[in-house]
Amino acid sequence: MKEIESVALIGLGAVGAVLGTRLQDTMPERFTVIADARRRQKLSREGIDFNGKQYDFSFADGTGTKDLILIATKSTALSEALEAIAPYIGPDTSILSLLNGIDSEETVAGRFGAGHVLYSYFLGHPSMRQENRIVHDGVYRIYFGEADNRTLSDKVLRVCRLFDQAGIPYEIPPDMISALWQKFIINIGCNQTTALLRRPYGHLQRNPEALALAVRMMDEAAEVARRMNIGGAGEMVGHAVEAIRSMNPDGKSSMLQDVEAGRATEIGIFAGMLCRLAERVEYPVPWNRAALQILSAL
Repeated sequence: MKEIESVALIGLGAVGAVLGTRLQDTMPERFTVIADARRRQKLSREGIDFNGKQYDFSFADGTGTKDLILIATKSTALSEALEAIAPYIGPDTSILSLLNGIDSEETVAGRFGAGHVLYSYFLGHPSMRQENRIVHDGVYRIYFGEADNRTLSDKVLRVCRLFDQAGIPYEIPPDMISALWQKFIINIGCNQTTALLRRPYGHLQRNPEALALAVRMMDEAAEVARRMNIGGAGEMVGHAVEAIRSMNPDGKSSMLQDVEAGRATEIGIFAGMLCRLAERVEYPVPWNRAALQILSAL
């Protein structure tokens, strides 16, 4: 089985920096960053200060295919990211799309073919960013795999070996679609509620009414999942509440950070996506419709 010799990453934000710095530390001659001219210029000038250590990255030059490409942009930048990575896709290239939501893999597969795509997501404490300085406490895990991982494919095993070498923590759920929905439901409750209330995770942990709001939105999502025959839907809200209670009380969701910075949020891939799916299964989701309307109006 051919080992992964070359890795590229697009999106050096809160998630991308966590992985990019690990890969830079362990395979600097085989790891590159894909970025447009403006971003390359800024990174070349300033680099990234990650937990107090300065990182300067090498950039992909538009030639040569990569064995593995990690997409860690915002969902709103996915279409641009697909065009940017296109020159590096070869017959054996694997792609991990670490975006929030439950449909980025379908979008990537539509562009490059399903044979290149592994399902994946990042779950952990959020990074805090100010300019080029990023701080992260190291609590995270990458969940990835084929849709069904009861038997691990060679493509999955190749990535396992790479992550082992780089010291990147990971888990391979047997049912990856169910696992994606579990993360989706956490985001539905956590990201949306913290953004609506303009409060960090600790507010959900301390304030019963805040947590109840999150649970109402997650209950709606779980019922949509149940009607779509997603495995484990009945336990997802309970697991999500456990995850919320374990979060750093001072941490802020990516959506809250976007609201505070005046950036566009990812509400379209959370409540927006859920509302579209809810229409298909003919189930009302009033709490998520309200969240969609409020956060879309910011």
